Amino acid sequence: MDRRFLCWLLALFCTFAAALTHAGELTPSEADALQQDVRSLLSTFARGDTDAMIARTHPSVKRFAGGDAAYAKATRDTMKALDEMGVKVISDDVGAPTRSYAAGDEEVCFVPRTTVLTIDAQTVKSLTFMIAIRPVGGTQWRYIDGAAMQAMPELLRQLLPDLQPDVPLPRVSVEPL
Repeated sequence: MDRRFLCWLLALFCTFAAALTHAGELTPSEADALQQDVRSLLSTFARGDTDAMIARTHPSVKRFAGGDAAYAKATRDTMKALDEMGVKVISDDVGAPTRSYAAGDEEVCFVPRTTVLTIDAQTVKSLTFMIAIRPVGGTQWRYIDGAAMQAMPELLRQLLPDLQPDVPLPRVSVEPL
């Protein structure tokens, strides 16, 4: 066998093996740090801090929206509309992250969240999740709101085309209180 071909196969195997070793269970300290980071992100939403939300959004969402400027405008417009509708967050609870899943040169976790909010005079409880994404071997997470993913699973594949197939998504529901 040609030595260059053998080296190429070995390099390919090592790259693939490295990606697989980063998919799996987070350490307890990683899971705690991720939960705290999601809590921090959710507090930016509750405060209406669009700049912080935009900075922590995964780049795939920004590309999907038409670029950084288009995404920033859409986020600001959405926050303004939610404010005009009288949406107020009462509480946000963050659950334990799932295991991580391989997505090319990134890894993905799902972080359940329970939000109680008011819309005008109606109080509702929303069970949804945040999608946390970081480079393999990295520590900085970026996020996608997973609220629409069960209704539109093709959107998840558009945003994260390298995500391993058949990844189970956390439950999503909304109920009036």
